[in-house]
Amino acid sequence: MAPRMRLNIFISPILYFGLLITGFTANGQAYNFVNYGIGEGLAHENVVDICEDQFGNIWLATAGGGLSKFNGLEFSNFTIKDGLPSNYIRKVICDRKGNLWIASAKGITRFDGKTVINFVPDSLDESNNSINALHESHDGTIWFAGAQGGLGKIDTLQNLTFEEVPGLFGNDKIIAIDEDSQGNIWFISAIHGLFKHYNGQYLNIISNADFKGYLLSLYIDKTDNLWMGSNKGLVRFKEQDYQSIGDLKITLDQTFIKSAKVYDENEIWIISASGALKYEPEKTYSFGASQGLTNSGINVIYNDREGNIWFGSDSDGLYKLINESFVFYGKQHGLNVLPVTSIVEDKNQNFWFGSFGSGLERLGNGNFENYGLSEHLSSMYISASACDSSGNLWFGTRGSGLMKYDPTTAQSDGNDFKYITSKDGLIYDFIRQLFIDSENNLWVGTPSGISKYDGVNFENYNTSNGLMDNIIWDISEPTPGQVLIVTRAGFNIYQNNKLSKVDLNPEIFKKRINTAKRDREGNYWIGYSGHGLLKINQNGDQEFITVDQGLTSDLIYNLLFDKDQNLLVGSERGLDKIILDSQRNIKRIKNFGQTEGFKNLQTAYNVTFQDTNGCVWFGVDDGVFRYDPGKEKLNQTEPLTYISGVKLFYNEVDWSQYAEHVTSWLNIPSGIQLPHSENNLIFEYFGASMRNPQDVKYRFRLVGLENQWSPVTSRREAIYTNLSPGIYTFEVLAANSDGIWNKEPTQLEFEIIPPFWQRPWFYAVLTILILGALKLYNDYKVRSNLNKILTVERIRSEELLKVRKRMARDFHDNMGNQLASITVFTNLINLKLKDKSREIDELLKNIQKHTKSLFTGTKDFIWSMDPDSDNLAEIFTYIKDFGEELFDKTDLIFYSKSDDFKKEYPLPSGWSRQLVLIFKEAMTNVLKHSCASEVYFELNLKDSEFVISLIDNGKGLDNELVGKGMGLKNMQSRAKQINGELDISTGVDGKGTKIIYKGTIQSEPNKKDKLI
Repeated sequence: MAPRMRLNIFISPILYFGLLITGFTANGQAYNFVNYGIGEGLAHENVVDICEDQFGNIWLATAGGGLSKFNGLEFSNFTIKDGLPSNYIRKVICDRKGNLWIASAKGITRFDGKTVINFVPDSLDESNNSINALHESHDGTIWFAGAQGGLGKIDTLQNLTFEEVPGLFGNDKIIAIDEDSQGNIWFISAIHGLFKHYNGQYLNIISNADFKGYLLSLYIDKTDNLWMGSNKGLVRFKEQDYQSIGDLKITLDQTFIKSAKVYDENEIWIISASGALKYEPEKTYSFGASQGLTNSGINVIYNDREGNIWFGSDSDGLYKLINESFVFYGKQHGLNVLPVTSIVEDKNQNFWFGSFGSGLERLGNGNFENYGLSEHLSSMYISASACDSSGNLWFGTRGSGLMKYDPTTAQSDGNDFKYITSKDGLIYDFIRQLFIDSENNLWVGTPSGISKYDGVNFENYNTSNGLMDNIIWDISEPTPGQVLIVTRAGFNIYQNNKLSKVDLNPEIFKKRINTAKRDREGNYWIGYSGHGLLKINQNGDQEFITVDQGLTSDLIYNLLFDKDQNLLVGSERGLDKIILDSQRNIKRIKNFGQTEGFKNLQTAYNVTFQDTNGCVWFGVDDGVFRYDPGKEKLNQTEPLTYISGVKLFYNEVDWSQYAEHVTSWLNIPSGIQLPHSENNLIFEYFGASMRNPQDVKYRFRLVGLENQWSPVTSRREAIYTNLSPGIYTFEVLAANSDGIWNKEPTQLEFEIIPPFWQRPWFYAVLTILILGALKLYNDYKVRSNLNKILTVERIRSEELLKVRKRMARDFHDNMGNQLASITVFTNLINLKLKDKSREIDELLKNIQKHTKSLFTGTKDFIWSMDPDSDNLAEIFTYIKDFGEELFDKTDLIFYSKSDDFKKEYPLPSGWSRQLVLIFKEAMTNVLKHSCASEVYFELNLKDSEFVISLIDNGKGLDNELVGKGMGLKNMQSRAKQINGELDISTGVDGKGTKIIYKGTIQSEPNKKDKLI
């Protein structure tokens, strides 16, 4: 919201009378005041108190409108609708914790940004709760003036109590409270004067009766000086220096002073009965409508953290004085020659203003004096002016040549001005430019060429003798003895009595040039009519500076180097200062417009002047502006930057559902955790700088998404959409209008929580599931392959079983029949040969014996080939039968025993043969070698384990021979082939032999088995 500008054009009779009787200086110029009223959003025009909060906001107490908060751009208002007990506010302060304390017509209010707490000192009489004074002490106690007298306080526990002050009674109310560096409380009562409160005691230090006046206000500075406004002037009191009333120091004696704000003894702002005053040693300035303030009474003066001075008026709203670098002189100040077309300063520091049709006006000692035809001006149309080293003033006219004013002779001969025209050698009577060089030569630029005048003779130059063009647009002297002449066709240099051309690229002059300067390093600066500013370096490099680089306009009227060699650029839209470094490179560009005090917003061509104090003057249609760079204070205070809002999808949000904590003042959350679907955020931020709030710039970034800062922007919000889950930190920096950036960014951290399918535990579970699935798939593939293998094996086994059965049957039938035939034939031969010899008989017996042995062996082989023999029970039975047959006709008693078989226990193919051979060998050895009388054969089962034992009670085995015989070795070998364990041992007493085989049932798949 743009502030309104208000310049009052008269001085009130009361103020004027007050200035006459007190001898104050009535400033004949307007300062850079900005006025804010109801139209700009202020709650009420009567502003009675001002304070500044932790965010840089200005709070305004109004008499009737409640509270107004101002951030420099817009107002927010708080009234009884927001919880205030009254809209008539007397005082407002911001405590160390950031809370507002508000004194109103109905008590005291504490506001923490969210909650309003009202304190009612007198609950029995609501009409007696008007509080007029508040102060926070160093320990956080809030002291206030009781509505019915006395001193009240609210401690940090929010307990409200009153302390009676001895000597105060009736209507003697406290009107001001402050605290010194020692923690002593000082206050002023309306009747009794100044009191000190310390160690529970009250002392009346200065009595109004003794003072013979009234103390009205109190301000304690950093060195514990007490400054008190009074009806007798500004009173300074130092406790250790005080002995009597005569020791009081009174400034502005006999001036009615309501209050004072003291920066130091060289600068004091005062509210008097007649308005605002500024006191400097030996000089006092008054401020009213003519100075840009108001003739309405001033209630309060406040100095903010940046040094801006605020004025609360009685009926004209709020005023802000930004700086005193720009002052304005207009018709209301006595300047009547308008518009101003030329400015010059004489040797007595008087200023002369030329005009278009109104002659001349001189400003001296705050007064304006007009010069017209009656003062012998040859023309009322003044186009240029200059002052030579002798003090002579030169004025160029439009058609009447030159006028010379000699202050030393003007009053003596009565003829103030002397005239010089083309008849005297001047090249032309229509004058555009005047310039005095370092050798005191007068250069006169006209539309028909240029003249150089040394006080006696003229040297004239035009295109016929070397001038680039006859119309002169600028004359300057970059270095002593070297004069630069600017035309639109090119530049000339006059040096050593010789005119020469400046060798520049002709393309430069195809655009319309209005003015040009050359700096001390030899760089050219050229102002164009609509194309901005061109810098030509010594090496010929060119650089354009336009609105894109920071100028307010590309239509340049004036160029001027100030005392610090910065370049001032006057344009159709204001004034720019190009701040240059020692190498003449651009550091930054500062703009001056209405807010900065240059309210006209347009400079006039060739109406600029730099005075002996370094101030630069600009002529405008309705007066002149004076720019004092020395009073332009760089704003070194960085903005108070804060995040003012966070939105989701452009909507306000109840952040309590997403955040750990929400601040009172700004409703800003901390510890934000957002679901993944709430990932479109808008961050609103603000950098509080009251100097030029509209020129605050920003840079921001979202750490976690980007590392680079954004380009500099004036936008106060940043938008981020479709943010991925993660932890982010939004950071923002602000810079004031003088380019002072925050040293540290303001930050807000938040987290967007990933959906469950993006969380670590989900990845862990998913990994486990994938691995499990892979495992199941692998197991399935293994089972599938195994099933295929088992199926193949089963088929092969079934085929093998069939083959074994067929082979056993065929072998039995063929081999058995053949062996039987051999036996029969042997018996027949034996019968036929009745007279056979003994040798033949033995041969026949051997044939019968071997045939029988072969038949027995063949029987075992055929039995083992039969698949039905691959069964533990069948094997036991077969060996048992062999033992019974072997020991039948012997003296050994054969015992056999086995566990009950509930089911069949098939064994792998080939096991039956090995087991039978092991135990047939063992039984044969028992029969042949053991000399035993008893043999025990036993089979035991436990789960899948089985044990076959053969035990005799014979003579046992020689331990040294165990394992050395071929039979025993064969038995061990056969046991290993079927993955069993064979233990052969002799009893403890050397009697008996134990042959124990331990094995595991390992069945082969068959058609009855289930596939895996």
